[in-house]
Amino acid sequence: MRPFYTCLLLVLGLAGPAAAQNTKLLNDTLRHKEQYNIFNPTPRRLMRPMVPDRPGITESPYSVDAGHFQYETDVLRLLTRREGDTHGHDWYVNHFLAKIGLTDRTDFQVALDMFTYSHNFDDSQVGQVPFNQNQLIRGVGDVTLRLKHTLLGDDDSRGALGLVGYVQLPTGGAVGDGGYEPGLTLTGVFQCTQKWSVGGQVASNFYYDPEVNQHFYQLTPTLTTDYQFTKVIQAFVELVGYWDTRQSTWRSSINLGPQIDISDNVQLDFGTHLPITHSVDREYFLGISFRR
Repeated sequence: MRPFYTCLLLVLGLAGPAAAQNTKLLNDTLRHKEQYNIFNPTPRRLMRPMVPDRPGITESPYSVDAGHFQYETDVLRLLTRREGDTHGHDWYVNHFLAKIGLTDRTDFQVALDMFTYSHNFDDSQVGQVPFNQNQLIRGVGDVTLRLKHTLLGDDDSRGALGLVGYVQLPTGGAVGDGGYEPGLTLTGVFQCTQKWSVGGQVASNFYYDPEVNQHFYQLTPTLTTDYQFTKVIQAFVELVGYWDTRQSTWRSSINLGPQIDISDNVQLDFGTHLPITHSVDREYFLGISFRR
């Protein structure tokens, strides 16, 4: 997995110098934005382009403009999985992330898994025992509280670094993970050309495993690229790695799909997450993001 770290360090390393060089480009208007906050919203003419945290795993380093609201959701997502004799699928409906800009560089976010339908099967049990109702789970999932801060770069800079801290609360019952799950993500992006950008992140999470009643550490590095084909259509390709303390090997997936900019404030996306190694879910999704 060294390529993950090599590429990611390159991206994050380039973002800092780029942001420093572009500091000279910040005019009085941009510096003037520092006065805006949740009670004194940024005027629409001064708002930066909308950059959602979806559709890939990689977070955006840019916060929502002060005093403005942004909503990002999986309208519908299907996960399928198979491991030996066990297999199953999950349907996600309106798993959303709602954001409010606190300052020009910081926003507060609330995520909620609005509805999940999960069905699991064990082929080894077929014909031996009655249907187990625990194999079918549905309902509202966990709530996650998040805070994002843009560390470097902003409206006029080619590169940016952002930090996202969060905690997932065990509010989802059988559908949720069953325990508190804190995490921290360092994310960055660099605009190579007007149409092409590269980015990546390193996410550190403490996930809860209800089967053994304990937390485990997971590291999730990513490397992503995005290309703007037209004013309306862009697409992304993302490589993701997963490692946790329960296993000694890396897992990985490749994620890709197009995004359609319906307007400056509305974006539609769809695509897939494809496993490269075993023990990674296959996903298909349709999502939308908008702001006001």
